[in-house]
Amino acid sequence: MQTTTLNAMRKSYFSAMLLCALASSALAGTPSSGTVYIGASSGAHNVYKVTYQYDGIGTMTATATVLTTLPTAADAAIVPGGAIVVAGQGSNVYNVDPVDGSHTTVGSGANGNVVSLDPSGASVWIGWTDSSPSQVPLNPFGNGTLHTVSGNDSKITQLAFTPGNGVFYSNGGLGVGNFGSIDMSTFTTTRLLASTYATGLHYDAFSRSLILAALGHATQFDPAAPTVPLSSRDDSAAGENYLSLRPDGVGHLFGTRSGGSGGNPAGGRLVLIDYSASGLIGDASTIVVSAPIVDGLSGGVAVDTAIFADGFQMRF
Repeated sequence: MQTTTLNAMRKSYFSAMLLCALASSALAGTPSSGTVYIGASSGAHNVYKVTYQYDGIGTMTATATVLTTLPTAADAAIVPGGAIVVAGQGSNVYNVDPVDGSHTTVGSGANGNVVSLDPSGASVWIGWTDSSPSQVPLNPFGNGTLHTVSGNDSKITQLAFTPGNGVFYSNGGLGVGNFGSIDMSTFTTTRLLASTYATGLHYDAFSRSLILAALGHATQFDPAAPTVPLSSRDDSAAGENYLSLRPDGVGHLFGTRSGGSGGNPAGGRLVLIDYSASGLIGDASTIVVSAPIVDGLSGGVAVDTAIFADGFQMRF
């Protein structure tokens, strides 16, 4: 009798272990939930507060509410203190209160559709494919200073600052452009790749890599050896047309699928790429999910990387 009971217990134990192993292998990603902000580049230029929940397996839901409506909008970034800086479709740059949507406006001095936070936390860089980069101070929030660029490329869309390997740039608009490095003391560019998918560019502290994106394509680079891609992916065949992928610092990248008026007829969506299992965006374990929100979205998503990286985001 004791032997029968012991065998039954062993069988139950090993069955439970097998189920745990299967569950672990199925759960290839990392669950996440939180709040991000997105500007609408068409229609009413709303800035949306979007709450989302992602289960780490393949399902995400999202709810969007209007935080404020601006004269223009495109990319957005959360800056120290929690304010949201929005730029797009002209020289206006907005500092938006995340609580009540109130905002102040300054000028960048040139056309700008993307926002890059300077590592000092004291300014943001505004740019686009037809513009010189403009440095906009945050405290106090003021008009930007244009910087003339020389070298292989004279126009800068987005800047990405790395901890130990300098600064990199993209200069594409809605798709193809160049990718390279830039000396910020002289504003001299050195082109590394030409005519590639190069609109949004961000440094990801989780993978210690650069993420270059445009039109549903993404490429990952090691800043120490940036001429050879580490990994890449093409989600355009699946209908994704993200222009930028902003990291949260814990293995997720956020973008948008523009839709509705003038875009993908499937409608606008929040896109999340979970590559936390491998640190490589093109790995078989990487999960891509999206959730419908509103039409007319721009390419950029404002993510509070400090909050996410510090572990304050809610987890399932």
